[in-house]
Amino acid sequence: MIAFHFQFANQAGWKCEECRKQGLEMKRRCGWLPEAQATAPRVVWARRRAVAEQCPRSLITGESLAWLEGFYARKKLGGPPVVEMSARQVQAFLLLERELAAEASHERERD
Repeated sequence: MIAFHFQFANQAGWKCEECRKQGLEMKRRCGWLPEAQATAPRVVWARRRAVAEQCPRSLITGESLAWLEGFYARKKLGGPPVVEMSARQVQAFLLLERELAAEASHERERD
């Protein structure tokens, strides 16, 4: 869910090199720094229903991005029937479908 929402967020302030230059890696609880995780948990990034207690860049994995790509490919091109998908894939796609619908609803309300 964080990967989904992060794609819509302003990512300019979350570039690793800039963050390190500004000394923000501890404040933002960078997941690549073990000592940052020793700090007290708190929300460092949020968008709609997605909340992260560490830098979202360090939370988003290749697998997260693969789920997003698979979801969008399935939306665009179709895919195997649900009964041929793993339970984990169905669960991920349902979550992404719900978030996409909420995003579209929010956009309609803004217009």
